[in-house]
Amino acid sequence: MISGFNVDYSTGPFTLFFLAEYANILINILTTLLFLNPSTLNPLPELFPLVLATKPLLLSSSFL
Repeated sequence: MISGFNVDYSTGPFTLFFLAEYANILINILTTLLFLNPSTLNPLPELFPLVLATKPLLLSSSFL
């Protein structure tokens, strides 16, 4: 079996595309931590991971 995108395109642009996607995720997490601080918005500390996961997800979906 041969996957089409690995055959049609060279490895360089393919790698840069996925590195850019992962960099976007990291930038969204840093943006959430710096500017949308989840510790000030939720009353319970148990909700911190949920709020921290939801905000980068919303930021990432806003770019789509």
